[in-house]
Amino acid sequence: MWFLNQETGCTWEVTDQELMLRLQVSGHYEQVKEPQQDETKEDEPVTKVQAAKNMKRNEKAQVKEEQEPAHE
Repeated sequence: MWFLNQETGCTWEVTDQELMLRLQVSGHYEQVKEPQQDETKEDEPVTKVQAAKNMKRNEKAQVKEEQEPAHE
């Protein structure tokens, strides 16, 4: 079954029965039909909010790497 996260716009395939039930009652997810794979379609442009989230995630990973001691 496929679900759309209404906050992020991401579509997910869910196979776990318990998770399907939780998502069906959640107000943040909507059950959708399986998305069609269009090989000629280019990736959707990244919004400013998505780009900011990605940058923050990358910055956190970089800080974490700097904090970990080097294994030699």
